[in-house]
This record gives sequence, structure tokens and C-alpha cells, in this order.
Amino acid sequence: MTKSRIVVLATGGTIASQLDASGRNRSGALQGETLLAQVSLPTDFTAQVEVRSLLQKPSNAITFEDLLGLREACLDIAAQDDVQGIVITHGTDTLEETAYFLDITLPDGKPVVLTGSQRAPHEPGTDAFCNIADALKVAASSQAAGLGPLVVFNQSIFAARQVRKVSTFQVHGFAAPDTGPLGYVDGAQVRLSAIPQRPAGTPLAIENAMPRVDILPAYLGASPSLVEAAVASGAVGLVIEGLGRGHVPPDWMQAIANITARGIPVMVVSSCASGPVHASYEFIGSLASLESAGVMPVTDLSARKARMALSTLLASTGAQPLAERVKLLAA
Repeated sequence: MTKSRIVVLATGGTIASQLDASGRNRSGALQGETLLAQVSLPTDFTAQVEVRSLLQKPSNAITFEDLLGLREACLDIAAQDDVQGIVITHGTDTLEETAYFLDITLPDGKPVVLTGSQRAPHEPGTDAFCNIADALKVAASSQAAGLGPLVVFNQSIFAARQVRKVSTFQVHGFAAPDTGPLGYVDGAQVRLSAIPQRPAGTPLAIENAMPRVDILPAYLGASPSLVEAAVASGAVGLVIEGLGRGHVPPDWMQAIANITARGIPVMVVSSCASGPVHASYEFIGSLASLESAGVMPVTDLSARKARMALSTLLASTGAQPLAERVKLLAA
């Protein structure tokens, strides 16, 4: 009888770091096989673990092309009958963006689990090997099937849409500020107590190169020339990281109206760690005035995920207008 397989795709990051001559960590230096050789699994873990080193990068260097390659690898592996699930080891800096990209571009089905570490494998108290072991357990669990990509970190299980990096160094580096975790891993046991709602209108079929979309943070005294400069230098879409409920300085409004009038899509999200944008106020620069200028509100995505959503939507095709597709994805 053929054993089921869990395929680990290694992409680099802190979890694959080793010391270099500078005394600092070089991310992505370790091959996936070297990393997995040090992982301990429960005696009743029956799946065969196969490792493929896909990338050897710190995650600040991940590109759209890398994401497309990772997606294709996941599609190919998931189509194999004896594969039970997929684990992706990844640097923490952009892990949430990769997870969300896969969430909106992969079909429901076999578990896809992303993990990383805050401490390199050689550092005291490293979380690298326990996080990999926990990710493997989740990927082997029938409970994780059909939930979309998950992030496993510090014994917690998160949905790709809600997860965010919340600490630069502590081992509880990820959280879901609005919704909390879906469950946890306790030793050999995987416990899931919530099921994430899958994004409507997905998976998105990518048919073109993913275009440049820029993020513009709003802040006290921010110049509207930032808006104009982003488009003038080549951005084909914008995500505004708005103040509070989704607001911008009053003098941004004319620049934004000029851009949306040219057919350039603009989204707005909140810069707050928790809570959606909402048209609660009536003043120049409020969400209500942004919406009247053609800006599309996105309720519960971070700016980085909204950027990923807009770029992916622009690279895909659909029968509905872009604004309607954004509403479906952001609902």
C-alpha cells in the first residue's frame, strides 16, 4: 500500500538561516533537506515527508514571479493522488502576503500550511523545528482540508486572510487581531474550533503578469504629491492605508479624484490593527467622500493584502466589473 505524502516546499527565510562571517544570520542558507532532518515527529505520524527546496531567499526578496511559481508547484503537487498535504517554509517578513495570495488563487482541497520561525535554527530557544513539526501535523489532518491555506505558528493555527505578523522577534510572532486563531496544536493533537469563510469569487485565474500596485500611507500632513507621483512613476493601481475608519488628509481628494477619473483603481483600508473601514463621517477626506470619488473600500484586509488582491485581480479576468469583483473578494 502506498504511503501518503506530505510535500514540504522550502523557500528560505529565518527558518533556513545560518551564521555567516559577519556574525549575523544569512536567511535562506540552509537547504530544506538539512532543515527537515532535525525535525522530530510523533511516533504515530505515518505520512512520508518529501522535501523540495524551491527558493533560498530571505522573504523580503520574494517577487510576484516567485509567487506564481509557488502557486504552480502547489497546483501540481495537490493533483497527485498520494499527496495528503503541503507545507511551505517561508520567511516571516512577507509570509502573510504569500499566504493570502495562495488563498485567493488556489482551489479548495488538500491542506496547504505555511510556517516560519522568529529564531534561526542555531539560536537558543529556536522555534524552527517545533513550528515545522506542527505544520506537518496540521497538513496531515483531515480537519484542515478545504479551509484554504493556513498559517501555523507558535502552536496556533490561523486563516490566511486574517493572519498578520505582530512581533519582530518574539515567538508569538503572528496573530489574527480581529478574529483570533482557528485552533491550536497540542503535542500530537490538532484542534480546530472555527472554519474560515472562503473568499467569494475565488480561485482567481491568473492570465497576465501581475502589475505594480502601490501602497500609500495616510498620515498627518501627508502630501498629495505622493498620490500623483505613484501613478506618474508607473503604478496601475493604488491602495490607500487610511486613517481610522478609512480617511485621508483633505488635500488628497483632488489628486485621488483625478486618478480615479482616468480609470486607475484605488482601494482604501484602515491602518489600524483591528476594525474595518466604514462611512461613519461626513467631511472632506472621509471614507464617504473617497467613495464618492470612486475609491473602493476594503473592510478587513491589511494594506499589504489589499495590494495583493488588487494586483491579482488586475492579472485575472472575470465577467463582472472590477468594483464588483473587489466587493466579492472583500465581503
